[in-house]
Amino acid sequence: MNSEVQKLVLAGKLPAADGEKLSTLEPGTFCFHKSWGVGKVAEWDLLGDRIIMDFEGKPGHPLKISFAVTSLQILPEGHILSRRLSDLPGLQKMAKDKPAELVEDTLKWSGGHMSLDQLDAILKGRIVSEGEYKKWWDGAKRALKAVRHIVVPSKRVDPLILRDQAEKPGAGLVANFIKARDMKGKQAALAAITKDIDLFENAKEEIVPVLQNITETVGRAFRLQLKESLQLLLCRDELVESIEGAELPAGSLKVSDIVRDERPRIPDAISALPVGHLGRLYRAFPAAFPDRQWVQEVLNHLTRTGGRAVSEIATVLDDNDELDVLAEFLKKAVRNRVLSTDLIIWLVKERTGLATSVFDIDLGHAILGALEEDLMKGGSKKTGRLQDIVSSDRDLIAQLVADADEDEVRLFAKRLLSSNYFDELTRRSLMARVIKARPEMEALMAEGAVARQDEALIVSWGSLEKKKEELEDIINVKIPQNKKDIQIAREYGDLRENFEYKSAKQQQAVLLRMQAKYERELRHARGTDFTDAPTDKVGIGTIVEIQDLSDQSRDTYTILGAWDGDVEKNIIAYLSETAKALIGKQVGDELDVPTETQSVNRKVKIVSIKGYAQA
Repeated sequence: MNSEVQKLVLAGKLPAADGEKLSTLEPGTFCFHKSWGVGKVAEWDLLGDRIIMDFEGKPGHPLKISFAVTSLQILPEGHILSRRLSDLPGLQKMAKDKPAELVEDTLKWSGGHMSLDQLDAILKGRIVSEGEYKKWWDGAKRALKAVRHIVVPSKRVDPLILRDQAEKPGAGLVANFIKARDMKGKQAALAAITKDIDLFENAKEEIVPVLQNITETVGRAFRLQLKESLQLLLCRDELVESIEGAELPAGSLKVSDIVRDERPRIPDAISALPVGHLGRLYRAFPAAFPDRQWVQEVLNHLTRTGGRAVSEIATVLDDNDELDVLAEFLKKAVRNRVLSTDLIIWLVKERTGLATSVFDIDLGHAILGALEEDLMKGGSKKTGRLQDIVSSDRDLIAQLVADADEDEVRLFAKRLLSSNYFDELTRRSLMARVIKARPEMEALMAEGAVARQDEALIVSWGSLEKKKEELEDIINVKIPQNKKDIQIAREYGDLRENFEYKSAKQQQAVLLRMQAKYERELRHARGTDFTDAPTDKVGIGTIVEIQDLSDQSRDTYTILGAWDGDVEKNIIAYLSETAKALIGKQVGDELDVPTETQSVNRKVKIVSIKGYAQA
């Protein structure tokens, strides 16, 4: 005990216990007070029953001795807070030149474990200015990546940790994983390992206990905690793939094992998984089911998971050369109107990619159907995003109608204009996009032709059979052969530089688009032999002779079905511009018909009309 203090104790002016504590608070001692922060004992005033403290921003502050000895915490001279008071310029220089060393020093005097808020309280505003702190901390974190014994948390709620340098950095992470008792704890510990995998000296060997423990944990838990078990396995596989040469130990439980054993429960479990894990999970399906059963399994998930996994499923099918199966499934879903909003949105976004063969005017009807159905159920609860896309995507409507037949566009336009889902201004705006893509719709609309109900495409029996044969050839010969070509080309090596593979994939997209077009046309086609064609006026199934009024030359046209055009025989389809000009006219009528020169017509007169079937 200090001799001066001892005199006070012997005189009964100071309790012995306070005397002992006061003796440790000699002038020059650094201290910390929870209200006033760090300070240094400046002097004693024993007769005045006080000590004088120089706190940061509060020098010469007196404290009663009894209060001081109970409220002040003594700091070592080398403590970061002591140095902040005694050598602030030195710490500021360290912050600038050696940020990682400053953080390490701070951790040493905090027991090797502190929150980021605690770090901020020590450094921010004193050693590093408020305005520069965020930029400084970003730079410090980059510097700390090279300091293997300091763990920087990825989340602010997690602590900074200073490890014993004698301990292998990865060993602590592995131990934390093994010690975790529940699924949530193991997932967090595995995430920490993945984040700091560069801390391991030999990650391939050091993570083996983790991989073995995961198999044991999931083997016990997956029947009760399916979602969590899948997530742990998926994170494990992601970790293994990130380590060169790493493999799962023999006997490891695989994602495909769980998918196969828990098949009925998988859709519900998947619906709760993060989207980032879905692709990896679906890539396990081919190994989970024999032969090609996996294809139907993943297709079933397109509707059962609400569309969240559409992109991942499509990618897996494409990677396994099953894109034609996906296209067929999607076409049926479009026709049967069983598409979820998410699935429709994916089709729209992938219209130039994986969904190109399904993107046509049928999808336009499916979009309107989804919007109208939602309206009937009380509003845009599910289709708000779809409505936004239809309204904001300036190219969508135009691309939907671009290649459709005139009658199909007419029907779509009628439905668009009569829809109660859009307000009048929006309907007009959308219709303007239709007309911009298909200018002929403006005249048809003005004539009220949009009210036509007949969707049928009139074709001859012969052309109908030919079209069916062409479709069968595409489905049964060209697409299977293309699939073989893709598989053969895949074996040539790196797909990024594989010309044969790219060419075969491009041909696949062409064939699938052709298949979709033929199927759409055949659905609307109505065969005929033209025997009942009237001859009192020009119509489908008639032969009409015309005379040019300028040079008196004569031409004969046979007007037949949509697929019967033959220029050499002067057979024209009823949908051609020349046929449209002639249809409905009678013998003796004069009219303008188009020529091969754009926007140039010639004046002709109907000379005769007879039936094609009787010719």
